[in-house]
Parts: sequence; structure tokens; C-alpha cells
Amino acid sequence: MMDGYPRDACGVVGIYGVPDAAPLAALGLHALQHRGQESAGVATAFEGRLFYHKEMGLVSQVFSGDKARSLPGDRAIGHVRYSTAGGSHFTNAQPLLGRYTGGEVAVAHNGNLASSDHLIRGLCAVGSLFQTTTDSEIFLHLLAQDQAVKDDEIAQVFRKAGSAFAVVLLFPDKLVAARDPYGYRPLVLGRLGDGYVIASESCAFDQIGATYEREIAPGEMVTCDAKGLHSTIFARAEGPHARCLLELIYFARPDSLVFGETPHIFRKRSGNVLAQEQPAEADIVVAIPDSGMSAAMGYAEALNITFERGLIRNHYIGRSFIAPGQEARAKAVRMKHNVVREVVKGKRVVLVDDSLIRGTTTAALGHDLREAGATEVHLRIACPPTRHPCLYGVDFPSRKELMAHNFSLEAIQDRLEVDSLGYLSLEGMTGLFGEARDSYCTSCWSGEYKVPKL
Repeated sequence: MMDGYPRDACGVVGIYGVPDAAPLAALGLHALQHRGQESAGVATAFEGRLFYHKEMGLVSQVFSGDKARSLPGDRAIGHVRYSTAGGSHFTNAQPLLGRYTGGEVAVAHNGNLASSDHLIRGLCAVGSLFQTTTDSEIFLHLLAQDQAVKDDEIAQVFRKAGSAFAVVLLFPDKLVAARDPYGYRPLVLGRLGDGYVIASESCAFDQIGATYEREIAPGEMVTCDAKGLHSTIFARAEGPHARCLLELIYFARPDSLVFGETPHIFRKRSGNVLAQEQPAEADIVVAIPDSGMSAAMGYAEALNITFERGLIRNHYIGRSFIAPGQEARAKAVRMKHNVVREVVKGKRVVLVDDSLIRGTTTAALGHDLREAGATEVHLRIACPPTRHPCLYGVDFPSRKELMAHNFSLEAIQDRLEVDSLGYLSLEGMTGLFGEARDSYCTSCWSGEYKVPKL
């Protein structure tokens, strides 16, 4: 559980050549709901026109009743959103629709464009008027500026956009998907009958009965049209790829296939390494649910310590519930997690989480574990200290709110009321990838940005 609630920049789905595409797209979005809970939407193409429905709220709320079935066509794109670039309001809900000399187009985007400020200044200088506050709208303006219709023209738009993006575009006659050259955000390709499916994670395929085929490569553009599927590499990274490691640590569903890895297995392995680097003498290992579960299992396994469910999460309190203000956050934490007293009473507890950002949740739980009778609380974090903001699609708090940026290890330990604190090292984490270790982004821990913000 990302303590302090940074957010990923959304989930996307695309379907081409499948009857009743809109209901299937909505079903796929259900599987991607963990990637965004602020708004949801689907756009379809039928007889040369685009149709859409989007609202603020969860997928089940936005597509209640027959709303999805009212959208005609055998091709669709869908989106679930967390606000990163741009606030949380309806005008920023996606898919975004536009019309230019090339016709109608809808866009659904996951990621943040590191050069968005530079791009927006340039577009406004030649007369563009932005209707939203999300950088996703840049794609619409670049398409219009270049009058891009053909695949090579659309590829030029993606080259101009830079990084980071995983994006799907829906035109009346085709669906286009692309991933930035560094591969920050995940995007996968599947088959459903005679049609094609694209999504941020493979769990969406499982939901709708599609078959996983492969990852869309960094810098690849895939076009689905009446002639079938066409692929081209539109750009290559200037150096190693930069897949976002937070996808594997936190964002992706444990059962997905992301960057060729299964998050649950990766998280267990990270817990194994964490135990080797930061062992503790304890009676039980307890995870902060839900995303701390796999790492905690790996930690307990490596040290042969009993893994227990000492904390229970209330799944009906959403991530976005957390209110501003310390007092409100503390109350919300207690509504979201509760200690199983009989499990922790009289025990030395190792508390495992995937990350530590602001510290609000962990501070409350450390206190609650002690009140429930735990004799010792040892906190272990399955990633390095987070000291730097993200430029590529994770809504980290500002640097001044990052606990590891502002306090020493000893000071954090005291503030969280724990007996010891240990992080997984950057070397230990990236070492899990062997020779591929340089193909992942570590900027939020290392401060080294492969694509600078312009």
C-alpha cells in the first residue's frame, strides 16, 4: 500500500473487430479499476462516427444498467483515471474527443509527458486553445497541427510527444496504440476471436476472455484496421529503456503480466532479498494489506518466520477517500485498517509494506499494533527510500512531503514508533533483473532522470 497515496496515471483498453466492443471495454476497465478510481469512459466507432460515454466515479457507477450497450460498434477504447497532470473533474475525464481536418479522434492516455510544459507553450504560440488541464490533450493538438491521418504522420506525432505514454487512439476507421520509446508505462496486445485487444495490463484480457500475445514494445506503434494489424517502431530510446519499477512494486495487479514479469512473484522475491538485507528477530510477519502481502510472504519465507494476518483492510474505503489534513488522514487510516489483537498480542512483529511515502498510514499502524499488545514492531520496506518526485506519470507528493527526503532513518523510526526500520537497497531491488537491471526507471529513489523535464 503506497503510504501517502501517490497515484498512477490511469489504465487504458482498446478493442478492434469484436462485436459489442463497448460492453467488453467496460468489462476490461473493471479489471483495471485499481489503476484509477476518479473517472471512467468508453468511446466507440460506428459507421464513420464516434460515440462515447464518460462520467466521474467507478466503472460500476459509470456503466450501470445498459449504458455500455448503448454505444454501437465493433471497436472501442476505454479509460480509468487518477489525476496526475490536471485535476480531478469531468473535463479531464477520458477518452478525450476531438475533431480536425483528419476527422474525429478519441484518445486515452496513461502517463505524463515530461515535456508537456514545453509542448503546450509551443502549441499555444501557434493558436491552440486547450479545453482541459491534462497533458493528454496534447495528442489531439499535435494531430491537428500536423493534420495527421496516415500511419507515418501519426508516428511523427508520437515522436514529438516524447515520454512517457501508453496511449490508444480511436479513429472512425482504425485503432492505433503506441508506447513511448523508453517504455515507462506498460501496454500489452491480445487476441479475442478474429479481433485484437490492447490494455495496460493482461488482467483485462482474463476478464473478457482474450488471449495474451505479447507486450507492445517501447517505441512501437500498432494499427488495427480493415487490413488487419500493422506494427512499426516509430522511435528508439537514446540509451536503455526505463520501465517504471513502481508498476511491479505497487501499481500492477498481482496476477497481471507486466514487463514480462508477474508482480506477485516479483514482490515475493523482493521480500526474500529484503529479509537477507534487513533481517529481524521476531515471532510473526504481518503485511500492510493489500499490496504488502506478497513481499511479506517472501520475507517470512526467507527467515522461516510465521506469516500472519495481523491487519485487516476494509475494502469499501477507496484510495481517494483520504482527506486532506493530518487529523482527517489519521481517522481515515483507522477506518481502512484494523489490528487483529489476538494475533499480535505479546508478539514481536515485523510489519512489511511495499513503500513508505508520507508516513501517515504507517505511523498510525505502528501505534495501533503497540496498543493491541505487540511487544516490538520492526518495519521493513520492500523498496529503497523514496526521496525524489516522479516526472513520468506517478502523482508523488512534492519533495517536501516525502518522508525519506526530510528525515534521517533514525528520525523516521522515531516518528513511526517502530523499534527498527529497514529498506530494500536499490542494488538489491535492481539485482532481481540480472542483466536487464538498467532497463528500469529508478528516478524516485536515485534522482537520476533518463528523460529530463523541459
